[in-house]
Amino acid sequence: MSELKQRLSDEIDQLVARVRANKGFQELEQKYHALTERDRFSLNILVLFLLSYLFYQMVLSPALAYLTSASQSYERQLESYEWMVAQEPIVKEMLIDTSAEREGSLLSVASSTAKKHNLNFSRFEPLDGDRVRLRLEQVKFNDVVSWLTELEAEKGVSAVDISLDSASPGYVSVRLTLQG
Repeated sequence: MSELKQRLSDEIDQLVARVRANKGFQELEQKYHALTERDRFSLNILVLFLLSYLFYQMVLSPALAYLTSASQSYERQLESYEWMVAQEPIVKEMLIDTSAEREGSLLSVASSTAKKHNLNFSRFEPLDGDRVRLRLEQVKFNDVVSWLTELEAEKGVSAVDISLDSASPGYVSVRLTLQG
């Protein structure tokens, strides 16, 4: 570490020596020493003011602008967080309400709603928990979409895995897993 400090000190000394050896710098130094004491004092104050101004413009002003921007961003995010926390009970109530609307097993709900949309299962398989795997052959695509929309919106049942194969124009074969 002391070796690094020594090297840095040597580099600075060399830079100062090169500046002092510069002809323009020597002329400015002679003019400075030729000034009266009052003029030198005024010049020193002016240089100090200019250096302070440059420091403010190059360091402090950007830092303060960033601080203001970060503070405003934090306030907006805090407001969003507080709004989400306030909405938590409403969302929980909505989730409870959608699960309460479903009467009977998942398979019976899927079957009864499918009949309303002229859909018949060619195969069904209850899975672990509250899931069921279904297969529908050569059914209207629009009927499948409206059936899935009703299950999601009114019964709180969602399709977690869907595979569609085109059977003929407007008709599809569907393999899907429902969860509710």
